[in-house]
Amino acid sequence: MRVLQTILFIGSLAAVHLPADAQEPPDTIPSDSVIALSGVRVEVARMRAGVIPIVEAPFPVDMISRDRIERVHHSVAEVLENLPGVSLGDQVGSPFQPDLRLRGFSVSPVVGLPQSISVFVDGVRVNEADASQVHFNLLPMRDLERVELVRGPAGNFGKNSLAGALNLVTRRGLGDSQVELEVFGGDFGDLGGSLLASGEAAGFDLYSRLSYRQTDGWRMKNHARQLQAFIKVGKRGVQSDAWISYTLSSDSIEGPQALPESWLEGGALPPDISSPPTDRRELQYTGGKGDYFRPRLHFFNAYLERTLNSALEISLSGFARFTDFDQFNDNVTEADAMGLTGIASGGSALQVRYEPNPDVRISSGIDIARNDVDIEILELPNRAFPDLEKNTTELAGTNENNLGLYTDLFWRADQRTALHSSLRFDHVSVPFRDFLDPEHNGDNLFNQITGALGLSRETLPGVRLFVGYARGFRAPVILEITCADPEDPCPLPFELGADPPLDPVTTDSWQVGFRTERSQMSTSVTAYWSEVHNDLFSVVDPEQPTRGFFTNLEGTRRIGLEGSMTIKSIPVLPGASIQGSIAWTRATFETHATLAAPFLEGDEEEEEEEDPDQILPAPVVEPGDRFPLIPAFTAGLAISYERGEYQSDLSLHYVGERFLVGDEGNNEDFGKLAGYALLNLNISRVVGSATLYAEVKNLLNQSYNPFGLISPNVRGPSEEIERFFTPGLPRRMLIGARLRIH
Repeated sequence: MRVLQTILFIGSLAAVHLPADAQEPPDTIPSDSVIALSGVRVEVARMRAGVIPIVEAPFPVDMISRDRIERVHHSVAEVLENLPGVSLGDQVGSPFQPDLRLRGFSVSPVVGLPQSISVFVDGVRVNEADASQVHFNLLPMRDLERVELVRGPAGNFGKNSLAGALNLVTRRGLGDSQVELEVFGGDFGDLGGSLLASGEAAGFDLYSRLSYRQTDGWRMKNHARQLQAFIKVGKRGVQSDAWISYTLSSDSIEGPQALPESWLEGGALPPDISSPPTDRRELQYTGGKGDYFRPRLHFFNAYLERTLNSALEISLSGFARFTDFDQFNDNVTEADAMGLTGIASGGSALQVRYEPNPDVRISSGIDIARNDVDIEILELPNRAFPDLEKNTTELAGTNENNLGLYTDLFWRADQRTALHSSLRFDHVSVPFRDFLDPEHNGDNLFNQITGALGLSRETLPGVRLFVGYARGFRAPVILEITCADPEDPCPLPFELGADPPLDPVTTDSWQVGFRTERSQMSTSVTAYWSEVHNDLFSVVDPEQPTRGFFTNLEGTRRIGLEGSMTIKSIPVLPGASIQGSIAWTRATFETHATLAAPFLEGDEEEEEEEDPDQILPAPVVEPGDRFPLIPAFTAGLAISYERGEYQSDLSLHYVGERFLVGDEGNNEDFGKLAGYALLNLNISRVVGSATLYAEVKNLLNQSYNPFGLISPNVRGPSEEIERFFTPGLPRRMLIGARLRIH
């Protein structure tokens, strides 16, 4: 490890003295390209990653332009899932809260999953401090200039970037002024609209949008409401650029979650669901009040960039972010639970970029952040505990502090060869304060050095090979640290306590590949190998799925192969273009482990006397066992066509079969989640100053399940073990209009 750190340090500092004489590549990209291979400069988490021409980067970078984002109207996720190796899940049961998976890693709104992808908005990390989860519903997804996805821990992105980093770059009001009104409506009570205003005046640029959306959902207890406002004011000069933005989000989301398979197939229903709808996919599991989640966000962000001379540039950013969540769990065998979480975050970053000549670019900087987290957990009476009095079971919090120091080098050795190296140090402090029982108080410190080293070389005109190594890490968060005792599993995610310490997760990742860029076609192929050390895993009691604990596993592994192709123009069909992707992923445990709490290990003789229908497969994993919910194969195909005022997009997304949660040992006694393919259609037409559009999701009305687990049906007549599924969205149509007023 010390040898590696020395190599990275020397590569970042000493190489600047080496000669270089290559020419700067062009900084252009076709507006309709999904995958950018031209010399556009990478600005993913710019305050950390510096500036690197994509064509010469020793790691894969996907860039989605505003044009492509606007064509899908209401779902950036639809664009993301057509990128190689990306798949979307739906554990919550709400389209507002998708699970994003990449290379066998995930980021999700669900507490307890191994959150291993960093998500940024304009360079600010938006993974929540309590559990590193990401609520995409709170982000300004409709106000994006572009989406950038860096694969692998390839740069100075800090903690959580095990699979890569996703940066959402918001729009500015540069250019002609405009005022735009939008209204839309569709199936399942989907209704909403927005008002957009942007333009330049008195040397300033302004972009703003106010939007509202609500839906009844296609299942019971599936209502969602979203109110969002976004404003960004900037001023661009000859030697400086500055902007400030504010995001307000207030949502209310009901999540019906997974259903027992017997219910979906017409089996006996619990007595409190006496009048089910004809389509049993509309059933919700918990009955009663149903689960809900009510988050609110205030997000202030500011950025200042100043050119000091021809070679030196300095950037300064700062943010303040305030979130609070009201989360209610409607339980069956335990008391209902209410979680009240407040998070106040703030931070700043300073970066200096030095370019002594077109072939050498050095960036160094520091970033700091503080997250104050307060958590109150309430126990509430329900049908299982009708005489229980409402009371506070947990009152705790943390003042998490983060410090990062980094340096980054891009060096063009000659006209065909480029080197990139980075080195970063992170210090993370996560103290725990229990206000009900101060004896549980404790401090947790994590110090980690990460870095990357990569090389790219043009072997033929328009063909570039690349190879790279990177080391990443993830620090445990407060809800993992305080629920790590196998002798005392806690109700997830509503329990905190003084538990054994957890180790940070680290990865050693290698990737090699090539990309090509022709006038009408571009391609990209990447092979990767990631060794994960001390991987954090949620160990859940299969008989009580709400209870469990977090633990470090000695080792896990992700290997895979990704490919993509973009045909920008089809001679036989002018105006048409095609983007395709395919990926193979293998995510495996590489250690022996029992993924169950000790109280599950009962007497073998007693177990033999039990009904076999009530006995789960042994929760034991061996090296080579695959992770649940990670498909071996994914593929995407998008065909776009433009002619005059008409525009259409037809996309196909395939997700292969997956193991169920609860079958980590790959016993397959309960089978697998079946693979599925979804077809989506978007069409639009410009009529004067208006744009009319229609979108159809799941055009063929396929029946599919994006999530599944094995668990006892505690509301069934015999509490048998069975499969639970979150049924996917049936065919849904939405129509709308955008009217440019000015």
